[in-house]
Amino acid sequence: MERATLSPTRWTASGPVGTRCIALLRRVRASGDAYTLIRNVDRDAVVKALAAGFVAWVGQSLDHVRLTERGAAYLDRLARVE
Repeated sequence: MERATLSPTRWTASGPVGTRCIALLRRVRASGDAYTLIRNVDRDAVVKALAAGFVAWVGQSLDHVRLTERGAAYLDRLARVE
């Protein structure tokens, strides 16, 4: 049997997460424990990242997010090009 290839496109109810969301995930991972949303692009991408389960809010703040295990696994799969 051949191994099925994994598409780098993760879909949410509103469509694929896209390159802006992937870039946000990379910034969140590079920031360590929490990432502060500072750009307008971050605000747009965080909606899709939250819907996909890739990030979660830190506490009650709507300005800080952290990478979830699911988000880390997704970035790892992209890095391996599965």
